Amino acid sequence: MAARASGGIRLLEIAAWIGALGLIGWPTFRKLASRWHVHHPEAARESAIDMSLKQTFPASDPPASRYVDIPVNRR
Repeated sequence: MAARASGGIRLLEIAAWIGALGLIGWPTFRKLASRWHVHHPEAARESAIDMSLKQTFPASDPPASRYVDIPVNRR
């Protein structure tokens, strides 16, 4: 019975250590994440651009049948 009780206490100690590390590490993680977002502002917009492109596919306009950039095709 004593071995079982000490095992439960050991699990509580481990959980307390994990919680303490989380409380200490979370603000550090948030600070690093916000610093990264300040230096990479385009990263927040890329997912929005990807979603807007997915919503427009398939486009209602058909693809160009001729390339008018080539002088031979300008007739």
